[in-house]
Amino acid sequence: MARFGLRAGLLLTALVVVSGGCGQAKREVANLSGKVMFKGQPVPVGFINFTPDVVGGNRGEVKAFEIKDGVYNTAEGPNPGIYPGVNKVMISGFNGQAKALWPKGEQIFNPIILDLTVSAGTNSKDFEVPLSAGQNVKIVPTADPR
Repeated sequence: MARFGLRAGLLLTALVVVSGGCGQAKREVANLSGKVMFKGQPVPVGFINFTPDVVGGNRGEVKAFEIKDGVYNTAEGPNPGIYPGVNKVMISGFNGQAKALWPKGEQIFNPIILDLTVSAGTNSKDFEVPLSAGQNVKIVPTADPR
């Protein structure tokens, strides 16, 4: 019985060691940078999120990047790069005047969502938020009201 336990333990150890080297290869990422404008002005502060469109044949995690003074760059931040292919892009913008419950300030437009096909490599793409996004803005807190 002891031999069976020893063999099972060795087999399990071997499987763990072998499977550890069989992880998925790191996926290629693209880098995208550009400007985000609203009413002809740079968006003071905001976020731009890229969600790979599964229906469009793209897979991967959602990646979020800051917009500062109307500029974003997916090569910067703690998790740089986005996945080439079809992505859903969501853009949120704030006035940059921090106050209680609104560390980025109040929303200046309702978030917009659009489709974008991202090419491999380093690219640029500017966005103009439509004026209609600034109508009937639903201002919601961006911080926890503790």
